[in-house]
Amino acid sequence: MLSDTDDDIRSLLLEATSDLPPLAPAHDRTVRRAHRRIIGTVSVVAVLIGLVVGASVSVVDRFDRTVPAKTPQRASGAWIVNITTGTWTRMEGLPRHAFWFSASADGTEIAVSGAVKHRSQIFVLGSDGTDLRQVTHDPYGASQPALSPDGRSLAYQGFGDSSTRNVFVMDLPAGIPHQVTHERNDVSELSWSPDGRRILYSMSIQGPRDQKIFDDGASSLLKVVTVGTGRVEHVAGTHGWPADFGTWSPDGTRIAFMTGHEWTDNAYGFDPAEIWIMDADGTNRRKVLTLSLRAAGLTWSPSGSLTFSKLDGDAYSTSIVDVATGQTTRVTTGFLPVWLSADTLIVHI
Repeated sequence: MLSDTDDDIRSLLLEATSDLPPLAPAHDRTVRRAHRRIIGTVSVVAVLIGLVVGASVSVVDRFDRTVPAKTPQRASGAWIVNITTGTWTRMEGLPRHAFWFSASADGTEIAVSGAVKHRSQIFVLGSDGTDLRQVTHDPYGASQPALSPDGRSLAYQGFGDSSTRNVFVMDLPAGIPHQVTHERNDVSELSWSPDGRRILYSMSIQGPRDQKIFDDGASSLLKVVTVGTGRVEHVAGTHGWPADFGTWSPDGTRIAFMTGHEWTDNAYGFDPAEIWIMDADGTNRRKVLTLSLRAAGLTWSPSGSLTFSKLDGDAYSTSIVDVATGQTTRVTTGFLPVWLSADTLIVHI
């Protein structure tokens, strides 16, 4: 029997998808394919819109509402958490339906998706909440921003002139985007290499049909594209063994990712889940951790540990795992962590 959490998430998905941006014009086959994938990459947006509805606020406020670490109830929205001092600061002044944050390597610049006339667009702002500005104006929507380490380039998931989401990169000073992948299936979970030359992404594909619950099973591949040349390499994942939530190590020599049983009840993440690491070329893979529950949102912290979100009762919490020992430590409530410094991160509630 499905848990109350599963029912609540599915209800949020159904409600939220009615407000998602319309797809680019497409023939019937593409529309059918998009319907099958609605709980694939689109489920990311739907879950976050449903859970982060409290982030609709005025654009003139700053992130100045700090509360003690042990507040019993936390309002929905995005929060900056200092895991050393235990303080929480509510992020105000964000665009409507703000979700899916990214930060530059020094934590001074932040990118976030937000709703503009029922379409997702990307905004950039300072980590203190100042200088909020919309940087994409994609007619069919732009989402899942990823700032380059130096904060000068923005990668994101966009349509362009097709019906499939691909990787686009914008030089922020110039404000001109260009498409760097031309995949036939949707891409998601973008991550820059530390040298700013490559982007790691996942691509949804058909999975085993015996995973069918509400729809055919799904799987995913991990790929790397070199931004300057457009050269794409497949580094992990098959139809029967998905690889998703890829993230680069701070020195760029390794990639961590998740695998497991994907989309089993049309929800976000793997359940159960496994965390793996490998060399950046896809070789020398080894398992770091096995989780007997739903997990998602993997990222490498500045200190060299892996950070992920897992279902903790009826809500998500964020933990770190030591790559060498597999020892895990719960660090905060919230999910989809984004590090601003060695002791400060953004989480969604």
